[in-house]
Amino acid sequence: MTIINNSQYRKPLPNSNVDYFDTQAAVDAIKPGAYATLPYTSRVLAENLVRRCDPDMLNDALKQIIEGKQDLDFPWYPARVVCHDILGQTALVDLAGLRDAIAAKGGDPAKVNPVVPTQLIVDHSLAV
Repeated sequence: MTIINNSQYRKPLPNSNVDYFDTQAAVDAIKPGAYATLPYTSRVLAENLVRRCDPDMLNDALKQIIEGKQDLDFPWYPARVVCHDILGQTALVDLAGLRDAIAAKGGDPAKVNPVVPTQLIVDHSLAV
């Protein structure tokens, strides 16, 4: 699985060998001072966009957060998906069916995988 990180707002953290993504600079480049007025949850979504969004869509997506509009499909890039046993089983069946269909057409079924890490939680308890 390939995870794309944007480099436009990637900066070195002073006095270390670690980089960070300057979400405040990205938001304030669109509307100065806007980052300070964003709710925390919007800041988290903005950071996700600065890290992972297609660079051609980044400004439009950030502008949508800043202005509180819903004009575009929001590009969301979760770090992982956690499936409960009921919905997770359905997802596994869908993936298995897709892999069978790819194999029947002569393709490589091993290439059919979720695009983000996915965890299946199975919680069954027995009452005796």
